[in-house]
Amino acid sequence: MDTPPTSDETLTSLIRLGFSQYEGQAYCALLQHSPMNGHEVSKASGVPPSKIYETLQRLGVKGAVLVHRSEPVRYAATPYRTVLESLRRRFEADLTTVEKGLHALPVARDTGLTWSLRQRDAVLSAATDAVNGAQRGVFAALWDAELEELAPCLEAASRRGLEVHVAVYGQRVLRGPHCYDLTLCGESAIERLGGRRLSAVVADGRGSVIAEFRADGSVEAILTDSPLVSLLAVEYIKEDVMGRILINELGEERYQRLRRQSEDMRAMLRSVEENTTSIRTRRPTRQQRPATKT
Repeated sequence: MDTPPTSDETLTSLIRLGFSQYEGQAYCALLQHSPMNGHEVSKASGVPPSKIYETLQRLGVKGAVLVHRSEPVRYAATPYRTVLESLRRRFEADLTTVEKGLHALPVARDTGLTWSLRQRDAVLSAATDAVNGAQRGVFAALWDAELEELAPCLEAASRRGLEVHVAVYGQRVLRGPHCYDLTLCGESAIERLGGRRLSAVVADGRGSVIAEFRADGSVEAILTDSPLVSLLAVEYIKEDVMGRILINELGEERYQRLRRQSEDMRAMLRSVEENTTSIRTRRPTRQQRPATKT
């Protein structure tokens, strides 16, 4: 009896769903050839004869095989859609139970500590948790790429009656929160930061997620409940919004003229690296200054 080998990927996924290696092999063999007796299942699946009946018994407990009490006993696979649906219901029930149980546990975290996050999913999850846990209000500065995933929780927070302010560096429009179009500010920031994008979410003036998304796809972020860091982040967001409002009042022509003519403005628009180089060039150290003749 020739049984095509089951792909490693399929077996690995079955193992993650709670099957053992032998159970996965035996079940896949039975799907292709049923019914079979124990010896035939062993031969078709590659499960050692000494382990086959123990394996079939465990599959029976899982509801993955049907047993015909003949002589010899024969086995057939339960249709895979039935098995998968049963697994899906069980996992969903277990996830619900675990979520309720973990939610009921008291959670303590030292105030003021800062935690580092380096995965995009972790950053967005932390930002979502901060917004969902807010009781009074949220300040956020976000780009379209992140708003795609954070928009639902921000809109839900607004529907709960929270005051939600979002500085949007892009085209995304939210329903409910106070939104501020900072597209032009975003373009300027990307230019200053060499393609990097800064985002921030602050909940209730305490919990903050501040992230730098880089052009190569990597991310560096911090999660903190430090009121001081949160204050800095909120003020950063407010300054960007108020800056855009002032530029709109000035008009683009006057603003561009100010950029060209004001040394202070040019200094602020330069990158940190450029400013550092400029300072080193303009301000010689004491040892570099020429001696004064007496």
